[in-house]
Amino acid sequence: MATEDPSYFELLKAFRSHSNFSKVFSAKTNKLSSSELNFDSVQSCLIIGPVSDCQQELLFIEQCVPNIEKLIVVEPDNESAERLNIFLGNNLPDLHSQVIESTIQSWRGPDNKVDLVLMMNVLYRVSQRERKELFKKLNKQWLTAEGRVFVVSGNRTKCPGTADEIFARLGAPLFSWEEIEPDILEAGLIKRHAHEMRSMRDFSNLDESSLVFYKKHFDKSVTMNHIRKAIKELFPDGISYPEFYRFAVFQKA
Repeated sequence: MATEDPSYFELLKAFRSHSNFSKVFSAKTNKLSSSELNFDSVQSCLIIGPVSDCQQELLFIEQCVPNIEKLIVVEPDNESAERLNIFLGNNLPDLHSQVIESTIQSWRGPDNKVDLVLMMNVLYRVSQRERKELFKKLNKQWLTAEGRVFVVSGNRTKCPGTADEIFARLGAPLFSWEEIEPDILEAGLIKRHAHEMRSMRDFSNLDESSLVFYKKHFDKSVTMNHIRKAIKELFPDGISYPEFYRFAVFQKA
């Protein structure tokens, strides 16, 4: 009997297991939460395309958004949306939460404006046209008068020697922060804070699910053998390689 292919939820979980991003991000935001990141006035939050089980976003909310009352999550993956809906109901019963299974491109937007929007590692494959449309909606329609946007995305994604070089090598380079930030500013959002952090990705003993995750980002002509060969050529010693991230806070104009 043939086994079912791993779900996107499981593939992403495997991919994340080879990086210390969560640990680095938690330490960074915990250090900043009491000083530069003041979200005490935030009562409503929209999360766009969370990372599988929403672990990083919920950790950020726990550390930095103490007075939240309402949470909306837009997640396109069916399994991730279902798991998250159950998790929120069981673990945060006092929080008014709503999980919407949809792409951000097709979603009509919140019924009421929100105080904060979180977008963590979701803009790598969003076209410039779609990005501009999204940021315009955030500024003009979705955010309250003092609303803010917290964005985390990779930068230096095309630089040789970084963990993201695999995507460029196989013909599917990731959009970098250097390309994304101008579109945010063009939409009229004002940058309030920005920081860079570096995590590490370990390419030694990659499991099959991680390789399948990579494959989903490439053209069908790219095989698993192509991916294995590229990783071996780019990262021959299998040690950890850096991933650079920029996270920034923008405010409604």
